[in-house]
Amino acid sequence: MVVPTCDRPETLRVVMDRLAPGAQRLDAARYEIIVSDDGRRIPAAQTLGASHPWAKVVQGPGQGPAANRNAGAATARGDWIAFTDDDTEPSANWLAAFVSAIVAGTDVYEGRTTCDGGFGSPMYQAPVNETGGWLWSCNFLVSTNAFRSVGGFDEAFRFPNAEDQDLRDRLRAAGFNMLFVRDALVNHPPRRVPNGRRLGEYREADVRYMYKHGMTRPVLPLLLRKIARHKFNVIRDTPKSLDTLLAFGSLARELWYTARHAREWESKYAAEFPAGRNKAS
Repeated sequence: MVVPTCDRPETLRVVMDRLAPGAQRLDAARYEIIVSDDGRRIPAAQTLGASHPWAKVVQGPGQGPAANRNAGAATARGDWIAFTDDDTEPSANWLAAFVSAIVAGTDVYEGRTTCDGGFGSPMYQAPVNETGGWLWSCNFLVSTNAFRSVGGFDEAFRFPNAEDQDLRDRLRAAGFNMLFVRDALVNHPPRRVPNGRRLGEYREADVRYMYKHGMTRPVLPLLLRKIARHKFNVIRDTPKSLDTLLAFGSLARELWYTARHAREWESKYAAEFPAGRNKAS
C-alpha cells in the first residue's frame, strides 16, 4: 500500500486510521503501509510516529506526485502494489475486495471512487470513477511486475495532472489487462480547486501528455476547448452562488495562462516527442 503525502497531516491521519490493522477486513499481516513524504513543513514521520507506528515512512524526492509514488513503490516488498492518496477515505472492504478480484492474466485493477460530499460549488472538485476506464491514482491495484516493467509513473509529470492517464495508457500498450472492481471503494471528499493561475500551470502536463501520446499538433485549440467545456459543465451542474462568479474568473485566468505559455510548451514537447515517433511506451 503506497500513500504519497505532502503537508496534509489531518487528512493523512484519516487515511491511516482507515488502513490500520483491524480497520481493513483484509488481515493486516498480508499488507504493508508505505507513506512516501514530500512534505517540507510537517514531516509525516512526526505526524504518524506515535499514533501509527506500523506505517513505514520514506522520504520523497520533492519532484511531484509521480516521483513521490515511485519512491514509495520502490520500497514495496509484495507482489502487488495498491495506491491511494493522502486525502481519501478507503472503505473497510477496500483491500479485501481487490484481493478477492485477482484472477490469472489480469495485472491491473481499478476501484470505484465516489465523492459522497457532492459538489455544492464549482470551486470544489474530486475524482469520481463509477464505471472504470480512468485508473485514477487514488484507487488502483497493480502487480509489482507490471508496474516496474513499464517504469512506474513518468516522473517528468511534475504536477498532479495526467500522470495517471499516462500510466494507464502505457500499461495498456504493454498488453496488461485491466479490471474494474466496484466493491473496492474509496471516497474522495471534495477539495477546493487551486487558483486559476495554478490550474494553468498544471496544463503543461496536459500538453506533454498529448504530445507523448500522439495527438494532432498543435494541441492548444483542443486543450482550450477541453478546459472551457469541462468548467462550463461544472458551473452549469452546481448551485449558483458567489463561487459561480469566482469560477468564471478562475476559468478566464486559467485559459489566459495556458494560451500565453502554450507556444513554449508545444516547442518543448515537440522536441521531446518528434512527430511520427512513438514515445508512449
